[in-house]
Amino acid sequence: MVPPVIDRARRALDRPIQLLRSLGRWSAAHRYLLLSFVFPLAVRTIPEILAGPWPLGFDTVWIYAPFVKDVETKGFVPSVQGVLNVQAAPLVYALLGLVAVATNGAPFAITKAAAPILYGFLGLSLYVFSRRGLGWDREKAVLLVGVSTLYFVPLRFSWDMYKNTLGLGFFLLALSEIGRTSGSRGKASLFAFSILSILASELTTGLLAGTALLLLVWTKVADRRWDFGCAAVVAFAVAALLFYGHVIVHPVPAASPLAPFPSQTGFLYNYVTSNEDVYVYPTLLDLYASVGALAGLLFAPILPLAIFGRFWEKRLVTICIVLGVTFGSVLVSPFVAIPAWHRWLYMLVFPGLIFATTGILRLNRSARAVVLAALVLLGATFVAMPDDLALPYYTFSETIRYVPPNLMRNTVGLQDSPDVVAVAGWVNEQHFPNAVMVADIWFNGWARLYVDTMPVYGFIDPVQVDHGNFSGYDHVFMIYWAAGLGGYQAGRLPSGSVQVLSIGRIGLYEIPRGPSPGP
Repeated sequence: MVPPVIDRARRALDRPIQLLRSLGRWSAAHRYLLLSFVFPLAVRTIPEILAGPWPLGFDTVWIYAPFVKDVETKGFVPSVQGVLNVQAAPLVYALLGLVAVATNGAPFAITKAAAPILYGFLGLSLYVFSRRGLGWDREKAVLLVGVSTLYFVPLRFSWDMYKNTLGLGFFLLALSEIGRTSGSRGKASLFAFSILSILASELTTGLLAGTALLLLVWTKVADRRWDFGCAAVVAFAVAALLFYGHVIVHPVPAASPLAPFPSQTGFLYNYVTSNEDVYVYPTLLDLYASVGALAGLLFAPILPLAIFGRFWEKRLVTICIVLGVTFGSVLVSPFVAIPAWHRWLYMLVFPGLIFATTGILRLNRSARAVVLAALVLLGATFVAMPDDLALPYYTFSETIRYVPPNLMRNTVGLQDSPDVVAVAGWVNEQHFPNAVMVADIWFNGWARLYVDTMPVYGFIDPVQVDHGNFSGYDHVFMIYWAAGLGGYQAGRLPSGSVQVLSIGRIGLYEIPRGPSPGP
């Protein structure tokens, strides 16, 4: 007879063993599903490891990491409320904030962990869409995930477009459920994924609204019935667009000594007169040249395959129509076009990758091996090569402001990151009385993260500083490239700026105070 103590110990050990066996059986049964998440996650983890403690991406430094710091210093609710006050899609911020509250981790550590997870989720969503939405078998669906993971455009998504990546993933899951909503469970999935996509990204909200509307009309014309689930999605998405576009509610700008920037709000955007970051075009010809160059860069490697593998599927047709219209508006009417033309073009690559995957499978074995090897080369060089060894394909002057030559960079470059922190540390050590820091969008995130002894205000155009009111301060500082080094542009400095410090290629400037306030 087994002693009671040994019997209890054996039964205690049996539970985790049974759990592991169940998990093993589930993993074996769903190995393709797991692979579709793990492979993108692993690929996207490589550059984060190579970058060490420093972040990758522009928005990562400018927006997401400073938000994490805000949560850890000001609290979760006030920080998320600040996002809602400017009427931005809140889901990514809320998720980052919850992780920050739970771990109190370093802002860059949290954002560096988020990027591979989001990329894995996008791969998982592609797999589910190809299986449920397109009816593909598991092997073909996994090939789509592999091709998409290694192509540089989805990798560019994962670089810093966290909201767009998460929103597109939920959009694909929602699209998988449209037309499959025969029961309440299917409708619940459609509504849940649609709402999550709406909360995740303003752009995928627009994509969802347009795609669901076209599918609603398509169903009415072809089947002579109304799809009320699809109609509800349209209603939710349009209401959210009106909110994000500041049509039904206008945000109240935060108090700032900077002069307000004449930003464009609403659904239409004037690219010709814009002075915002990547949307600076001296002439209309420059605008068209940029559009043509970026379209060529994004589609050239897959266009022949996509044409060869094209097939008819109403979901893909509607996606292409919506993205074609939203992107194409900049060509038809650049003075009143849909905002963010280049991001709509990025998303148009995804249906192209679906067609290209079919095209690859239609090739003979030798041709297929060559194509897959070329895709691996494009992906590997984009993931890990340093700037001085970047593939020449990624270094065209017309496209580099939209697609970096590799993932191994942030707003200032990895090699310059320690120097930015050193300049901020020097500022903190001096304890300047009654001082303020201003920073353009390339350095604003760094200043918010590392300057602790004075308030920080970000600007888009240096005219905001020139016309601002800083008479209440004794010192006005700015972190920027040291004179003549790095990305230095004299026109990006406010008038009268004087360099007072340089560490490496990073400089600290002092700016004359503005006029005294009027009566």
